[in-house]
Amino acid sequence: MKYVMLKDVCAINMGQSPDSNSYNDVGNGIPFFQGNADFGERYPVTRKWCSAPTKMAEPDDILISVRAPIGAMNYAKEECCIGRGLAALTPDKSKVSSEFIFWLLKGKNAELNSKGTGSTFKAIGRKVLEETLVPDISLEKQIEYSEILEKVYAIIQARKEELLKLDDLIKFRLRFHLF
Repeated sequence: MKYVMLKDVCAINMGQSPDSNSYNDVGNGIPFFQGNADFGERYPVTRKWCSAPTKMAEPDDILISVRAPIGAMNYAKEECCIGRGLAALTPDKSKVSSEFIFWLLKGKNAELNSKGTGSTFKAIGRKVLEETLVPDISLEKQIEYSEILEKVYAIIQARKEELLKLDDLIKFRLRFHLF
């Protein structure tokens, strides 16, 4: 199989922390995400805003954590400021499917983590992201694979929800000794 580097199919924007005086928790400015602590299931949860952003991500960019833990991902749902714990990937839609890149990088989580450096907190830099290999396959195949993975993901999420409900049922039965 032929491969290309991530830098050949995505613009990579490494985050940078803005001046601490410019961020707040009262909604002044644009959403500011520092790292995966701000991540939700698919989209970040806004807790901080920034009035003087330095590095920006655009709607639909893939946000990837580049500091402990490496590899967590979300999609940007709006224009936002990204701190140094994140990078924003903007796929070239003429070359790759955004969803394909998202699922590919999820599958490369262990590989990305193994390339992390640092004694206190592991981190990866631009070069590691740039050189991440991406299979050079047609957009049609990328979309096909992504759709399959989305279906599998939906099934996994449904099963997780079922397990939570069963756990609640067990707790209820234990509380009332209904055996």
